[in-house]
Amino acid sequence: MAELIKTLLSFSERAGEIARAIRQEPKLFALLVEEKGEGEKNQRFAHDFKTLADVLIQEALRHHVARTIPSLAEWVQGEESAEFTNTLGEKITVRICDTQNGTATLLAKVLDGNKEAAEILAALAHQDITFTPDPHLIEKVPDLPIDSLGIWIDPVDSTGEYVRGRPGEAVGSIHQQGLQCVTVLIGLYDRHSGLPIGGIINQPFAAFTENKKRWEGKVYWGVNYKGVSVHNLPAMPVESAGSSPPVVVLSSSEDPALHTRLSRHFSVLNATGAGYKQLVVALGLAAACLSSKDSTFRWDTAAPHGLLRAAGGGVVVYRRLTSSASAKDIAAETLEELQILYHKPNANPAQLSLQWCNEGGLVAYRDPKVLANILECVGE
Repeated sequence: MAELIKTLLSFSERAGEIARAIRQEPKLFALLVEEKGEGEKNQRFAHDFKTLADVLIQEALRHHVARTIPSLAEWVQGEESAEFTNTLGEKITVRICDTQNGTATLLAKVLDGNKEAAEILAALAHQDITFTPDPHLIEKVPDLPIDSLGIWIDPVDSTGEYVRGRPGEAVGSIHQQGLQCVTVLIGLYDRHSGLPIGGIINQPFAAFTENKKRWEGKVYWGVNYKGVSVHNLPAMPVESAGSSPPVVVLSSSEDPALHTRLSRHFSVLNATGAGYKQLVVALGLAAACLSSKDSTFRWDTAAPHGLLRAAGGGVVVYRRLTSSASAKDIAAETLEELQILYHKPNANPAQLSLQWCNEGGLVAYRDPKVLANILECVGE
């Protein structure tokens, strides 16, 4: 199990390096931000390249997991389909080939013959990157149920900020927008119970170093299984008397009335990126993040959920939480029943694309005690 976690951690850093390289390599950056005018040959090209970056990371993960544990490869799920149709009408399934040249040849077909971009991307996908976690933590990783493991990945969460490419200013320690909100999310779950059992969040653009003129990343990870929890998160800050209210992070699209209700007990901030909003909760920078809408998906929450579970928290369904009669009903058993599950699609979704959305919204927390105050603000 330690080897699997090390493989996933190293892969998350490989994904982060791909994300950084696309922004730093002029040939790739031009494709990322390219906007095609009406009537041009392939109006979808800019969108397709953004999607290709996601799919390349997604399929690279499948490739590297298969080399470690072949039976897990089919259980790597993500947002994107690996099938592309180029301007010649050819349907091409993106995959990582056995050789770098093979991958480059395949990608060139997707990229309308752009061999230079294809070769750069193939080199990134095949490069050898090793992330070395704290050996004292990795040796504590429990044996996980290999035969029933599943993996959800969001290769580049907060794509809009990634494409815009601007750093964001922080309010306190929380960035409301900018490259700092971009994350790579890899979540582990049990295919029988649906519960998350591990999560990795890679923040490729955590900080810009002036002397190197490049972005540096950070990686946070955790595992929680059968009573054993391991994570590399910092300790929760101790609240001091007279300190400012705890922070709840929302999307800017939330109803202003919800903002007003939460302001009774919390300082409310807006931020972008589902993964980032949950990360700041895991880091103890915010007490909770909340979404009342069905606007996130399993790939957005699996990794943060696994990380939060390792730290004693979780991610519950917002509307199920607010239907609780009162704060006193939030016993440990109830909390377990309210957790988002990851093994089954939604029954009878309005459209197929919503089969994996988080119906009923979500509340992410590290300390369960915060849920009572949230209920007091927004409960029925």
